[in-house]
Amino acid sequence: MKVAIFGGTFNPIHIGHLIMAQYVRNFSEVDKIIFVPNGIPPHKSFNIALPQDRYEMVRLSIEDNPDFEISDFEIKNEGPSFTINTLEYFALFYEKVYFVIGSDNLFEIAKWYKAEEILKEFPIIVLPRERKKNLIKRQIEEFSYKYSAEMVLIDMPIIDISSTEIRRLVKENKSIKYMVHPKVEEYIIRKGLYKE
Repeated sequence: MKVAIFGGTFNPIHIGHLIMAQYVRNFSEVDKIIFVPNGIPPHKSFNIALPQDRYEMVRLSIEDNPDFEISDFEIKNEGPSFTINTLEYFALFYEKVYFVIGSDNLFEIAKWYKAEEILKEFPIIVLPRERKKNLIKRQIEEFSYKYSAEMVLIDMPIIDISSTEIRRLVKENKSIKYMVHPKVEEYIIRKGLYKE
């Protein structure tokens, strides 16, 4: 089975994440998308909901989609969540493991922990987060040449929803309807998340 690992803080998961994951399923050879919420994100440390809450919001968002799964691998592991460790773990169980990345992270990945290993060992599915796709394609070509990286850009609309904006709206007591799954909206309200 071929799987795509879709990692992230998911703070909170929103409709954009779900649409992106569905495009990966529709337009790549993967059989399943595995959402992997970060335990302790190495690059972020502010206003982050507890790992258990972020995990539960992802679970609620994807429970009705048989092509989506969730893993608590990074949440269970203490210490920062490094992508290479996660990919190597899933490679033990699946025939081929893809890594899903937004094009904003494509320009940062070379600075990541063991970036060269990620680029050489795991095929990467890139999702556009900005409209200048020629820049994205140029970066993909550079990585393909430098690391023999297997990378594919999925052509899809730009989904301009951000977790930052959702948290801001919640803090200001504004509605986040249609930006997150209805069950996530209910969960955020019930748990009083992002009020601080």
